[in-house]
Amino acid sequence: MKKIISLLFVVVFAISASSKQPVPVAISEEEHNTAISHNSQIAHGTVLYPWYFSKTLNGYRRMAVYLPPSYFSSNKNYYPVLYLIHGTFGEEQDWIEKGCTANIIDHLLALGQASEMIIVMPNTNMWQMASEKITGIEDPYKDITSASEHLTDGVFEESFSEIISFTERNFRTITRKDSRAIAGLSRGGFFAMHISHYLNSLFDYVGLFSPTYTTSANRMGKEGDLFVANRTTPKVYKNVEKDLKRQFQNPPELYWIAIGKQDFLYGENITYRKFLDKNHYPYQYYESDGGHSWTNWQYYLQMFLPCLF
Repeated sequence: MKKIISLLFVVVFAISASSKQPVPVAISEEEHNTAISHNSQIAHGTVLYPWYFSKTLNGYRRMAVYLPPSYFSSNKNYYPVLYLIHGTFGEEQDWIEKGCTANIIDHLLALGQASEMIIVMPNTNMWQMASEKITGIEDPYKDITSASEHLTDGVFEESFSEIISFTERNFRTITRKDSRAIAGLSRGGFFAMHISHYLNSLFDYVGLFSPTYTTSANRMGKEGDLFVANRTTPKVYKNVEKDLKRQFQNPPELYWIAIGKQDFLYGENITYRKFLDKNHYPYQYYESDGGHSWTNWQYYLQMFLPCLF
């Protein structure tokens, strides 16, 4: 096990516009190290890798799904769902293999600090059926510019309802807004933000971990305009400010942004928070030391999960 880098400086900002949103609580390095380690003395959930059919792409695609410990012991229980999204150059196994998601949620459940839930982790790379580890087909987009271009064509967001439909048809889920959450890291935070305003009546919990907001690789990390649209802009990005206004007319139970002080995307997050403040949209904000790293994203997930459902 690699040594976890200590978070030396932690600041929590709770910002709300007459909101009573839950506030994710900071955790110690010891608590974190315990959570990401496998514990044979507690109950464990099950991780599956099902394939769903995408009408948009006319093909099958692979996802990872975590099912809580009680899922197979009773066929009467129905569960809320967290849709958890990886970042650029990632794939559907990332949150399990690098994010330690199953260990973290199992640990929190054993302590009674989180609700049992299903966690769905899709592959955002619409040019792939699945990870190249599974298919043996090399990812053709290895640089940030080409990857960003293909990840901002709007196809993933516009087809996300297929993932929700598959999940709700094949697993015992509670199909209400207050039982759906969406979160992601980096480009996955971009997707979580855009999906949550595009499908603005579906998610009551939104987690943006070190997110980017812009569709332009040249604008990443910089302060300034985030939502620039023209005739060729995909429809999911055309009316972001109007969509956000609709989303916050009945605001999420929790809208949480978390980022490290040294993260290269810090400037964008300053701009986005100014936009939220200007419009009096309620959200919570957490700032840690460190940058764009799995260490931070593991911490953020461990803080986010107890606030759900």
